[in-house]
Amino acid sequence: MSFKNIHGHERQVRFLLMTLERKRMPHAYLFSGMTGVGKRSVALELAKVINCADKASPADACDRCPSCLKMTQGNHPDFVSIEPEGQFVRIESIRSMQNQMQFAPLEGPYRIVVVNDADKMHITSANALLKTLEEPPPRNLLVLITANPNGLPRTILSRCQRIHFPPLGREVIASHLVKQHGLTDADASMIAGTSGGSLARAIEMVQEDFKSLRDRTMEDLTAIHDKNMMKMLTFTNNFGKDRTDIIRKLDIIQSCYRDALVYRETGKERSLLNRDRMDIIEPLSRRFDGKRLLEHLRTVGQALQAIDRNANKALTLEAMMFKLVHQ
Repeated sequence: MSFKNIHGHERQVRFLLMTLERKRMPHAYLFSGMTGVGKRSVALELAKVINCADKASPADACDRCPSCLKMTQGNHPDFVSIEPEGQFVRIESIRSMQNQMQFAPLEGPYRIVVVNDADKMHITSANALLKTLEEPPPRNLLVLITANPNGLPRTILSRCQRIHFPPLGREVIASHLVKQHGLTDADASMIAGTSGGSLARAIEMVQEDFKSLRDRTMEDLTAIHDKNMMKMLTFTNNFGKDRTDIIRKLDIIQSCYRDALVYRETGKERSLLNRDRMDIIEPLSRRFDGKRLLEHLRTVGQALQAIDRNANKALTLEAMMFKLVHQ
């Protein structure tokens, strides 16, 4: 059965299958949604279904025929993937794709072209692609994938069938982590809640041992509020210098204050991201009133914005720590 590896996008899959069953497939789709939510996976499965040589119905891909096996192995001659090179999708890549489209597909009924990070097309690349969208060659399907549809010209947006992929639910991600990665229910729920709805990010967090990072960061935060001088002196150094690592740790701290505020106001653990660390969340909720927790959240948010603007990392973190300790 096709789409068996797609999680949490049943409505989008049903719509795609309906267009196949009714033979009303457009010449171009635009898949939009946050990074890591599964847009490319859906595009790959759609390509597999379209060109499957032994499907029993439009909703099935056999996963056994030569076409399906080539798609699985990543060497199907009628599947073209265009990626950004550096900051942009190069116009040479678009022109090469257009030259291929002048000819019939080599093996299957359709050639499927996926443009990843389509919003990174330079204006010249976008204009070149627009010509293909205005006069689409037969037996070719374009799938543009983007996390930022507003970065594409309106002329391109208006010529694509748009399908939005929302963030995945916490339960969907947690279930996948338990079944496919062997996590406990508690660890899977924690990572799912922190992933922001991105399955790819959740899997990355598992591989990076996010739980250990989270626990160390939460314990360091508790120590500075306890005025532990040794921890206060090393607090900012523990963030390291890598921008991505700093942002991850700031996100963890923000989730602590968020949980403490939610628990203080509701007294319920169900909605907490870090409910397996009530030994830290519950004392924070008693230590600070709602106003101070909101101030802490605002302080960490300001630090995140400053790091995102490439402000001096050490000064930003020291200023944040000073405010957290003295607010």
